[in-house]
Amino acid sequence: MRLLAVALAVAALSAPSAALAAGPGGTSAPAPGTSPSTPSTGAPAGTGGTRPLDQHAPDRPRGGKRRGARPVLALFKVKSRKLYDLGRPARVSFRIDGRSPTVAVKLYVLRRGERIRTIALGDRATGQTHSYALTGQEGGRLPEGRLQLKLSARDGRGRAMRAPRGASATGSFGFYLHRFPLVGPFTYSGPDGSFGANRPGHIHQGHDLGAASGTPVVAPRGGVVEKVAYQAGGAGNYIVLRGGGENRTYVFMHLLDDSTRVREGQRVVTGQRLADVGSTGSSSGAHLHFEIWVGAWFDGGRAIDPLPDLRRWDAWS
Repeated sequence: MRLLAVALAVAALSAPSAALAAGPGGTSAPAPGTSPSTPSTGAPAGTGGTRPLDQHAPDRPRGGKRRGARPVLALFKVKSRKLYDLGRPARVSFRIDGRSPTVAVKLYVLRRGERIRTIALGDRATGQTHSYALTGQEGGRLPEGRLQLKLSARDGRGRAMRAPRGASATGSFGFYLHRFPLVGPFTYSGPDGSFGANRPGHIHQGHDLGAASGTPVVAPRGGVVEKVAYQAGGAGNYIVLRGGGENRTYVFMHLLDDSTRVREGQRVVTGQRLADVGSTGSSSGAHLHFEIWVGAWFDGGRAIDPLPDLRRWDAWS
């Protein structure tokens, strides 16, 4: 009996130590001097329950923005590298792709990097090719010289268009008030064919441009054809054109027979073909006799030397 009582006392003393060795939920407590291990169930530290990991949370790019959400430039092209005042417009083509059905589009005209015009094109559908006819008169006449055209677009959430590698949202073109009156090879005349050269009973009132018969003669400035006629022994076939928006008249003489393409009262654009170089009237070879008058031709106006203007126009035409 005495031995049995001693055994029971020893068992009672050792039971608390076994309970302390067990952690919450029946797990073993860490050995002294070691750190507790993280439960593999993902449960928060200090709790006895478990929580499954969220395997469906989306991966987000840095900054929280979704890639590819901005409108993307697919096409931008300025088809004409030269635009003449009162001439045919330059065609601009563009396409913008994006998740938004429409984008607000603008064209910026820049000169030496400085914005000089903003052309609002309104809302345009994405995924479609659009075109715009640039005239050079948007918001007032553009200045002469080389200019840049930049395309800009924003969707309904204000996200700006981006241009991928290899694509450009900028094109260049030249804008000019006049163009050279011939299309093709030519030569400037010497002293005998220059302004002021002596002629029987008068002086030469223009400048002669030597060119092959049939070379196209075009309007240096848009305007109205005032006269289409023939003068035997003098100008031969000739055309008189009143320039639009300026106090100038242009005269073209010795034109090829049956080559005239305009009529009196017709409005033409800069660069439009009027006739062809010939040698009609008082002429010793194919050439264009070209005159510039301030005011009306022989009706209160005065002829001026056209050579300075011809050389200037020749530089860009």
